[in-house]
Amino acid sequence: MTQEQAVQQGYDIPDHSNELSNAEDQIEKLKNRLKIIKIQRCIDDKSHDQLFESIVRVLDYVGKLSLSAFALEDLIQDIYFKRYKNSPELAKTLWQEEYGRVHHPYNILKNRCHRLLEELDAEYHKRHKKHPPNWKP
Repeated sequence: MTQEQAVQQGYDIPDHSNELSNAEDQIEKLKNRLKIIKIQRCIDDKSHDQLFESIVRVLDYVGKLSLSAFALEDLIQDIYFKRYKNSPELAKTLWQEEYGRVHHPYNILKNRCHRLLEELDAEYHKRHKKHPPNWKP
């Protein structure tokens, strides 16, 4: 479900299409920075920390945008449980699917950020045979 469709469904959710597009552009730039680091095999503590912080900033930004989708949980649940009173299992399945669709555009970008963080740490570990300095078990 797109942001526009969520609004059409009657959900009071801001249209974050432009913001999500900008975040996607930033993720692509971060991916390219990581690709260069991998090619040049030049990862050190400073470059790891800088790229790590940049990725986390984008992740935080997208997470804050998604708060409006989280706020819809009770509303969507109420709609489906009222609509399908006689079939609570169906209502549960349908509301979870709908809730997932509302979150989908945010989750895609958050997952990309998490993958970048994993790749960054893996590259550091590959080069230095130890965890990055900011790694906490």
